[in-house]
Amino acid sequence: MVAKRKPVTMKRDIQAVFFDAGYTLLCMDPDQRTLFLRACAQLEIEIVAEKFDEAAARANALLAPRKPGAVPTPYSQEAVDRFWTSYNRTLLSACARHPEDAAKAGPLYQCFTAAMGWRIYHEVRPVLSRLRERGMRLGVISNWTGDLEDVLRSVGLHQEFDFILDSARLGHEKPHGEIFREALKRAGVACDSALHVGDSPEHDVDGALGCELGALLLDRTGRYEGFSRVPRISSLEGLFEHV
Repeated sequence: MVAKRKPVTMKRDIQAVFFDAGYTLLCMDPDQRTLFLRACAQLEIEIVAEKFDEAAARANALLAPRKPGAVPTPYSQEAVDRFWTSYNRTLLSACARHPEDAAKAGPLYQCFTAAMGWRIYHEVRPVLSRLRERGMRLGVISNWTGDLEDVLRSVGLHQEFDFILDSARLGHEKPHGEIFREALKRAGVACDSALHVGDSPEHDVDGALGCELGALLLDRTGRYEGFSRVPRISSLEGLFEHV
C-alpha cells in the first residue's frame, strides 16, 4: 500500500495574503439553483429538476482553465454576455423539458443577473481585520466578469483590500502566471512572502504554486477530502495556522 503524501507545510514569512472572491469571500444569494429555477419560472421554461446537477456540472466545464493569451484580452461586456449566454444555453440544453427552450438562454441570463445578490461569509470581516492588524498587505485575485470592484463596494468589502484584480479587467485569468505576478507587483512583496487562498485546486492552487506563492485550498463543504498538495482549510479562520 502506498502511503498518502502529507500536506505541504508552509514555513514562510508571510507579508501579503491574496484571496479568491467567489465562494471564498462571498457567494450568490440566493444560491445558483434557486436563482436559475426562479428565472426559468419567470420565462415559463419547464425544468426537469432531477437533471439540474448534471446540467450544472456540464455548464461548469466551461469555467475550466483556458490557454493563456500572449497579450491581455481587452475587456468587453459583449464578450462577457456571450459567454454567460452560452453557459445558460448549455444548462438549458441539459435540463429543460423542451429542447427548444435553449433558445431562451439570453433572456434567462438577463433575468438571473437582475435577481442575483451577494452574501459575505460570516468569518470574512474578522479574518481581514486580524490580518490587517498584523500589517499584512491584502488583495483579491479573481476570475470575474468586470464588475468585481462594484460588487465588493456593494457589500462593503472594497475598502478592506489594497488592490483588487478582476480577470476581465486585467485581461489575464487564473491559473496563469500573469495575474499572480501582477498581484505580487501591487503588493510589493516577493513570491515567497505571499499566500493565496481560494476554493479551486486548478485555478487557485495550481496558479499560486506555479508562481511559487504559498497556497491554501478553502474547502467549505468537504469536497476535496483527498487533496494533500497544499494545506486544506474549511474556513478562512484556518489560515491563521499558516501565517
